[in-house]
Amino acid sequence: MSEQLGLREQHKRRTRDAIGAAAMSLFFQHGYDAVTVADVARQAGVSVATVFNYFDTKEDLFFDEVEPLQAALVDAVRRCPPGDSVLLALRHQVFYQLTAGRTDADADEVARFHAAVVESPDLQRREQHIQLERRQVLTRALAEALGTDTPALTVELAAAQYLAAEAVVGAQLRARLLDGQPLGQARVQLQPLIDEVFSTLRTGLGPLVKTEAAR
Repeated sequence: MSEQLGLREQHKRRTRDAIGAAAMSLFFQHGYDAVTVADVARQAGVSVATVFNYFDTKEDLFFDEVEPLQAALVDAVRRCPPGDSVLLALRHQVFYQLTAGRTDADADEVARFHAAVVESPDLQRREQHIQLERRQVLTRALAEALGTDTPALTVELAAAQYLAAEAVVGAQLRARLLDGQPLGQARVQLQPLIDEVFSTLRTGLGPLVKTEAAR
């Protein structure tokens, strides 16, 4: 029985992967908005009903790696040794999260992904919703890691500030990729920005005093 369950799970995983691969191939080739779920089903050799057995919405076909990336973010917090900086652990996650763990060998895929988001209002709305989900997930992980002595407001702000920092770097990465810069080069050139952003998170923004010239 356990062997049958194992084979069944393997089949389900292969089917899901095939549907996901077919979807991304079509999205990159024709543009997200031009592709229907029926197109994806035909490309994958399955029925539309089968597609929806594995993916709730068309947007989920595109953002297929949200859950694994959220798990990686939570794992980074949980694996941080006691006494070490959780903020530093999150800093090391930035590029992994923004590239879905892709290496420079997959640079073209990363660039096409970001280009597709820029071209589709539907994907941009879904991306914003995903950020809200990630904030909730990260807040829970930080609350567990920092302990009950840390105020809830501090935990919520920490989660929000990490995502804001990631967004700042992500906007720069997306702009560079759309401008044709290789991923490896962008990765190197954005390191000073990441250092500056996380240094600001560590030290705080200060009172943000308005200057006389800004009247």
